[in-house]
Amino acid sequence: MRASTPIGIGVVGTGGWARSFWADAQESKDVRLVGCWNRTRERAEKFAEAYGGTVASTLQDLIADPEVEAIANFSANAYHAEPTEVAAAAGKHVFVDKPIANTVAESAAMIRACEKAGVTLMVGHSTRYGGEARTLKQIVDSGRLGQLVMVEANISHSGGTRLSAEKWRWHWEEAPGGPLMQLSIHAFDTLHCFFGPTRRVTALSTKDLETSEIEDVFLVLLEFESGLLAYVGTNYIAPPVHFVRIYGRSENVYAERGKITHVIPTDPWTTKTEEMETPRGNAAAAEMDEFARAIRTKTEPETGGKEGLLALGVVWACIESARQGRAVEVREVLGEAAGLVE
Repeated sequence: MRASTPIGIGVVGTGGWARSFWADAQESKDVRLVGCWNRTRERAEKFAEAYGGTVASTLQDLIADPEVEAIANFSANAYHAEPTEVAAAAGKHVFVDKPIANTVAESAAMIRACEKAGVTLMVGHSTRYGGEARTLKQIVDSGRLGQLVMVEANISHSGGTRLSAEKWRWHWEEAPGGPLMQLSIHAFDTLHCFFGPTRRVTALSTKDLETSEIEDVFLVLLEFESGLLAYVGTNYIAPPVHFVRIYGRSENVYAERGKITHVIPTDPWTTKTEEMETPRGNAAAAEMDEFARAIRTKTEPETGGKEGLLALGVVWACIESARQGRAVEVREVLGEAAGLVE
């Protein structure tokens, strides 16, 4: 049952993604926007004008507001750790957009800070909360596909062609791995939701299509702890694509842009297809509902610090695999932080 009073949210970082997210998230009845803060005040004022709430002069002022029970951080990747630790120290809960942070060390510090303070930490891996992913999860769990054989996924778009040196995603230290960190991390988390965590990866990358510091293309092979194998591709150059294909002994299922297609054998050599439309769903509102639920029940959110760290671990294992030309275990890149995901 929903509590009568929504959770008061203070938004940190009011750029384009924050605006897109909150346009949908405001449909949640479990949270309410109290205020916002951005290093460029003009952006915060535009955000407040569109969605309500007050504009704080500093991050500390936003967090100190007694009506702010939690922050939702949509800042650049490199600015995820500090607000999390400041909020946790003040007893405020934390929602942080994916990735949890750029580095394993920062992520571990965030998890430990929230655990020490006894506050909720949730990572915004939005793709698994959408209608298409929820439907795929139901199909996988139903056993309809039979024994799982292999998986393919790709999430790409041409955002890398519009970058310039003034934008943080241009710089490798700000967005290590480029599309790997910004795009395919969605696929990694969603596949973890379906199949469990990744054990090791083998990756290739290229960096010769654009002039930015980040990679342009990654091709990744994943081995899950279960032994299931998957391919994930991502690039920042081609027109948009987002698909998942799951192959089983009994049938295959393909999901792309809201359409799910079952591929059913009619004999050993031919198949028929059955298509089903899936509701897009409101992933942002679903995330805020889940955040509020976790806060109220003092239980772990579906995508907590552990899930965020596991997805980030795959990203860094891919980066190291492409650099070194070998398979890399996820636990290897997590190091001492591996204990946080057990």
